[in-house]
Amino acid sequence: MDVNNLKGRIAEALVESIFQRALYRVARVGRESHVQGLLKSGAGEFAPDFLVWKPVQGQEFERDLHRMMSIEVKYRSNLRAFVKNDLEPLVARVRGQWPELYCVLVTDDPGERRSCFQVFDVKEHVAGTDPVTLDLDQHRALDIYATTVREYEGLAREIFSLLGAYDREQGRQG
Repeated sequence: MDVNNLKGRIAEALVESIFQRALYRVARVGRESHVQGLLKSGAGEFAPDFLVWKPVQGQEFERDLHRMMSIEVKYRSNLRAFVKNDLEPLVARVRGQWPELYCVLVTDDPGERRSCFQVFDVKEHVAGTDPVTLDLDQHRALDIYATTVREYEGLAREIFSLLGAYDREQGRQG
């Protein structure tokens, strides 16, 4: 059993649920979906995990306006190494195609006083500088409450801990 793949799928489910709880509509995109053509420009293999949208607050228009964003979810047990070594190449590859991309990084080892759910805003990143992540509830444009994130953090830590223990046990038996 590929436990890391399972952790990635669980991370996606947790992030999807967080956004739904924050009153976003959520759609899986995937490479095979025609939906990606709505927001993507140019050719390429990358497609984010989700498109999320909700009405723009405080606007009075004849028709409802929505803010739509693309969300890529990455589970990493060693988040610091991923941010340092792998995030910049990902951004360089997809930035032009997905201008409203947010990478939600999920980990069970976030570091002291950091959340298990961190976000990297692709459009805010300056090429050649170290990527900076914010705890998911700290990114004001996303409008996700800290209490929601804390609830899901407890669940994430327990699930990933159990899967990690299972993986270690299987490694000793194999």
